This record gives sequence, structure tokens and C-alpha cells, in this order.
Amino acid sequence: MKEKLNKQKLVLEKIVEKAVSGDFYELDLSNFFSTLKITGKVWLLGAGKASIEMAHQAEKYFGSAIKDGIVISPSESQKLNRVQVFTGTHPYPYDDSISASYELWKLACHIPKGDTVIFCLSGGASSLFCIPANGIEPDELRKAYKLLLNSGASIHEINIVRKHISETGGGNLGQLLSDNDLISVILSDVPGDDPEIIGSGPTVPDSSTFEEAFQILKKYKMWNEIPHSIRVYLSKGMHGDAPENPKPGNEEWKNHHVKVISGASILAENVGKYLSKQDFNVQVAPDSYDMSVRKISKKICSEAISVLSKRSKLTKPAALIYYGESTVEVKGDGKGGRNQELALNAAISIEGQHDISLLSFATDGIDGPTDAAGSIINSETTLKARKKKISPEDYLQNNDSYHFHEKMNTLIKTGATGNNLMDLQVVLIE
Repeated sequence: MKEKLNKQKLVLEKIVEKAVSGDFYELDLSNFFSTLKITGKVWLLGAGKASIEMAHQAEKYFGSAIKDGIVISPSESQKLNRVQVFTGTHPYPYDDSISASYELWKLACHIPKGDTVIFCLSGGASSLFCIPANGIEPDELRKAYKLLLNSGASIHEINIVRKHISETGGGNLGQLLSDNDLISVILSDVPGDDPEIIGSGPTVPDSSTFEEAFQILKKYKMWNEIPHSIRVYLSKGMHGDAPENPKPGNEEWKNHHVKVISGASILAENVGKYLSKQDFNVQVAPDSYDMSVRKISKKICSEAISVLSKRSKLTKPAALIYYGESTVEVKGDGKGGRNQELALNAAISIEGQHDISLLSFATDGIDGPTDAAGSIINSETTLKARKKKISPEDYLQNNDSYHFHEKMNTLIKTGATGNNLMDLQVVLIE
């Protein structure tokens, strides 16, 4: 058993290595750019974890046609020749995010009518590119983001609220650039690949409303916890005293075009092909998931145990692959991220279940507000913890998965990868 688990760990570590290096998914925008019929000056804007790489490819393709630009990223992973790089913070917007957002907005205000604007958007932009709505202070916006991310709400629900308390989301940048040829290149990090949701949809019309944002806060019992200024602003919006975001059907936007790239499914399929070559019988989830950590962990473990008990069509050695974005309702005061919590949930569920290992990995390299990307566990992880007098259930109850995995040496640390293709889970069963 030990030999097989060690072998599985090496395979999963290799998957992380190849995912980080881009072997499973290499972003190539040149074919898309070649379809664009652009004459005149090009302005390049962007925000998100992959925005620098996206802007770099645009620079390579358009060269001297690019007049100027700004992208906002969590780190300056590489310098650009024609575009300024500003750094911001994720998942919560601190002063650097807000000041960088003002700089991008100011530049956008001075782009001449009729010029072409390419906007490179990827995951993380809700925090990196945001200006608090009228009357909301930065620390109040930050508190709202923290409440939302810890509430258990889906990313769709979270971003409906976020784009109603920020002046940049919900199509407001698109409205500012309504007289320009605007091309939004969007790398999806959300289940369903809805451009209204990705990065809070700064350049696309918003079909949601202030009323929906209010109902979401009520549903997750946040309305009384949210800062007073935000309650005031949302109330004004519901009564027509604050402007709604631009809505679909706006004829002024006829020169706006959107290209959404769904990289997560490509990544999952390529991981599957790799594991097939390693002699695993592979099953890749047909769609991305969007559910709580507990629900997706239960689903994954149930399907893995079905393979072991021969109730599945899939036979050993088997590999199950999933991708998507889960939610966590934080009730404890511990440290962790959704991938680390999913892995801890799974470790408890598969305890002692023969030869099973699981990888849960944030493809951007940043799982929650931690320095880890996720975790690799197996059916012996919690058994070993109990021998050390470590209770996995206590860590799970306190939302303290990071410190559990730290003690058990099961953390994955890759650093920021410069990409964001949802979360990836791989289960190996022998």
C-alpha cells in the first residue's frame, strides 16, 4: 500500500509541475488576434492574474500599433514594453488596487473616440480593478469582500453584489468606452464562463440589479453585518437614487466584441490524456462544478469509493478529474483556502480506503489568503495525523485546513502561476 501511495504522490506532483509550466495549457491568442481587422491606434488595458501574459501576447502581435496601456496584476511577473504594469491585491482590495484602478480609469477617459481598445480580463479582477461606489470607503469595501468570500455564496452571487458596490464592474468601463471599438478578451475562471460574472464584468452589460444584490446579502445573513455606507448605497440603488449598471440591449455598444476563452476544460482534458499514457483508466467530469466544498468533496469521494467497490464502470487503476469553483462558509477563525479545505474533507472521507490519493489545486497558485496552492492527501493522511494526536475534525471545524496540512506536510506551494483556470482535482485509485 505504501509503495502505491508514494507512486501516486509522484504522479500528482508531476501534474502540478506540468500545469504550472504550461504543458497542459498554453495560452495562445495569436490566432484570435489575426482575425481582428484593426486599423489605427490600439490601446491596451487589462486586469487579472493572467493579464500580464495576455498583454504580452498582444504586444508581440500588434507591436508599434499600441499607443499606451495599463494592466493591473497581483505581481509584476514580467515587464511589458508598451504597457504600464500596476500591482494590486487579491482577494481583498487594498489601497494599491484602488489607486491602480483610478490610474487605469483616468487613462481610459483620455482614449480618443474611434480608437481601438483591447481589454485583457482574467480571474481576480474583481479585487484588482475596483473603485468604491459613491460614499463607500476602501476599508468598508474590503470588509464587504471578506464577508462575501466567507459566506458560502457562489461566485455568481458574490459578483452580483461586488459589481453593485464598485464603479468599475457591471459594464461601467464598457460604458466609458462606448464610442470606441472595444475588444474584450476574457480568460474564464468561473463555472459557466459567463462574461457578466468573470472579473465582475467591467466591459459587458449587466443583467443583474440592486434588488438582487440586496436579496443575496439577506439570503446569506450579511445585510446587518455589511458596512452602513454599503446598505445606504444599495438602498439608494433600489429606489432609483443611484444609477443602475448598463443593461443588455444598449445600441451604443455596437462596436464592442467579446471573446471568452474557457481554459479549464482544456486543462482537465489534457491532464486526462497524460494520465491515460500512465496506464490509468480516466474519467473527466463533463462540466465544471459550482457547489460548496462539502458537496463537491462528498461527490468526489463517493465516486472514488464506487470504483474501489466495483460499483462503477471505471476499473482500477483509475483517475477521476474534476474542475470548477467551490464555496466555503467560514465559521471558524483558522487559516486556509477552498482547495485545502476540500482536501481535508476528502482525507477524512477516504481514511483507510486502500490506495487512494487526491490532488486539489488552485491553478493560479494562490488558494485563499495563503501562500499555498492546495494539497495532496491520501487514504493514510488522517490515520497518520491521529497517531500524532492531531484531530482532523477539529481543524476542519475551525476552518484551519492550512495548519493541518502544514503539520502533515501535505501542502503544495507553487507561487503565483500567472494563469487562472479554476480549481483542479485529480483522484488516483489503485
